[in-house]
Amino acid sequence: MAEIIQVSEAVSLAFHGLGLLVSKGGRLSVREMAEQIGVSEAHMAKVFQRLSKGGLVYSSRGPGGGFVLAKDPQDITLYDVFILVEGEPSLKPCLLECAQCPFKQCLFDGLLGRMKLEFVEYLRKKRLSDIRP
Repeated sequence: MAEIIQVSEAVSLAFHGLGLLVSKGGRLSVREMAEQIGVSEAHMAKVFQRLSKGGLVYSSRGPGGGFVLAKDPQDITLYDVFILVEGEPSLKPCLLECAQCPFKQCLFDGLLGRMKLEFVEYLRKKRLSDIRP
């Protein structure tokens, strides 16, 4: 079943993995995060490599290695995470990619555009420090 507002699996893994780092207050390995969330370790590793390159987490290898937050959770919004993983979200108010709409009034009365804007505003306001286990 299709979702109206879609969040990719990668973004969801980033949100959940970062949430675990905040709730645990320390270092976690990709394996530990993947096990706790019940997802592929390889996919989690790819997502966290991107977050590391983007400066949201630090990584260390070897025994006792893993990921830690590179910034205070108060300074990281869900929007920051979304942008790093997916890029700027589309705020187009229409489902179609047509140059000109054949209708004089939006079939959805602008609802889709308002939903997208509200979702983006939520991401901009919600901080990692707001996430509670």
